[in-house]
Amino acid sequence: MTWVWGALMPHPPIIVPDVGRGREAEAAITLEGINKLIERLKELEIPDRILLLSPHQAYALGAYAVNKAPMIRGSLIPFGAPMIAFDMRTPMLEVDSLVSFLGARDVPVSLVESHDLTHDQGSLVPLYFIEGYCQYLPDIILSNPIGLDRKMSYKLGRELASFDDGKKWGLLASGDLSHRLKPGAPAGYSPAGEKLDRAIVEALKRVDASDLLEMPRKSVEDAGECGLRSVLALLGLVSELKGSIDVLSYEGPFGVGYCNALWAGRG
Repeated sequence: MTWVWGALMPHPPIIVPDVGRGREAEAAITLEGINKLIERLKELEIPDRILLLSPHQAYALGAYAVNKAPMIRGSLIPFGAPMIAFDMRTPMLEVDSLVSFLGARDVPVSLVESHDLTHDQGSLVPLYFIEGYCQYLPDIILSNPIGLDRKMSYKLGRELASFDDGKKWGLLASGDLSHRLKPGAPAGYSPAGEKLDRAIVEALKRVDASDLLEMPRKSVEDAGECGLRSVLALLGLVSELKGSIDVLSYEGPFGVGYCNALWAGRG
């Protein structure tokens, strides 16, 4: 099996100790969930490659954006943590294979080129925690699914399930959930936020995307999410490869929903 694991992780910089400076303790449930996820990953093979879905990567309207920059660098310096930095090489052969594979299956893909990771907390924060488990980072392909609609995001995951280039892969779906869970939240409050997050957690537990795909557009927009398409891609992958997704944690301490979840492949 090509896919070793698939994981959903949140990406608030405040949970990184060098950024939070103590406030990360307010997201203790999330940090506990990340620790559980990392411990579970240690029981699995380290993948040769990681495909990372980040809603803060370079964006392409109407398409799945794949970053083709050969070298990508960045740090959490905007959040006061310049020492949390990454310098990564993009595996270009795998980018070409992935783009050709998806294009042949009617998934719209757009190649983008962004060398600067500094403003992509959606990649930087999960990679900070993943690096600790790997001890070294495998080659990473950075991508952004938010240019797709919900149905196409789900299709993206389903098609990825049959991608096999002889290497072992991990799918890292980065995404915070609703940003409107309570008064004072970053995007303000909406009762749609809690409804969406509840639906996402249930969808992950059941490996069933139907409620998320059928949810009215206005309800999704009112919830103010950024990670729904990452979630749908993960659900699509697991729906094809079978097995269960373990929801390891969920909370919304700052008015934003954070969820950790893991599918462990049989590879």
